[in-house]
Amino acid sequence: MRPRSLAALSCALLLTACAASTQSAPKPAFDGARALQHISTQVGFGPRVPNTAGHKRCRQWMLDTLKPLADRVESQSFSYPLGGDSLAMTNVIARFSGSGKGAGVLLAAHWDTRPTADEETDPARRALPIPGANDGASGVAVLMELARQFKSSPPSVPVMLLFVDGEDYGPGLDRMFLGARHFAGHLPPDVPRTGILLDMVGDKNLTIPREPYSVSAARSVVDEVYRIARRLGYQREFPNTEGSPIQDDHLPLIDKGLKVIDLIDFDYGPNHRYWHTLQDTPDKCSAASLKTVGDVVSEWVYTRR
Repeated sequence: MRPRSLAALSCALLLTACAASTQSAPKPAFDGARALQHISTQVGFGPRVPNTAGHKRCRQWMLDTLKPLADRVESQSFSYPLGGDSLAMTNVIARFSGSGKGAGVLLAAHWDTRPTADEETDPARRALPIPGANDGASGVAVLMELARQFKSSPPSVPVMLLFVDGEDYGPGLDRMFLGARHFAGHLPPDVPRTGILLDMVGDKNLTIPREPYSVSAARSVVDEVYRIARRLGYQREFPNTEGSPIQDDHLPLIDKGLKVIDLIDFDYGPNHRYWHTLQDTPDKCSAASLKTVGDVVSEWVYTRR
């Protein structure tokens, strides 16, 4: 072979190697077992009710876990007046820059728990705080495992993870969605306009129908997510039917013009009997359900350009 041909071959090989070095690493698998452990960790802190020790421990755990993974982590602190006192609350925001220039996405979940088990049949137990394994911890668990994926293999688009506080304080709607309302009233300039809210996604018997408010505000996002679920073989868990309209953290964001959908399984336990009760414990959740949701959301993020 002539020297000129050798030079051309060397150049071609060099270009191929350079191109390969700029490609993203393969997307790591979503680990449902690790996500389930994240639920147990949160429940182990105790109820995550504002102004309690469990709430403070969980906030610190989120910050300590996210800081080595995300490009930037910040706390959005605020307070809510309650009688002569106030509730100290914190939204936690983690940003991942992404490897490309596409429009970013927002992924959200609430991390607080209900201060009263108001759906308990025994009146004496209604004043106790719920463990919040599914109602709160499951969405956080999925986002934490997604954060590990995004660190290992950055998606093409920027991702903002939002952990909102004060979703479930209650008892009435005027004392709920407090963190989402605060975030909506103080939107960061770089907030993505499209997103997914995860709530109650760990139920062993997982069924997440299309949520009507989500369909009305962001049908295209709903369609994308359910097409992905069907392609991945999760059509049983993501049936192509509409469920009941759910008032949740996505509504304050929708009111600000964001296209955020709610993925929620609001049928929790036989006759919905685990919701807002002391039975909302980690044994009612499953790694398989968390992996199902994690796979779908992960695929939605990684296929965006």
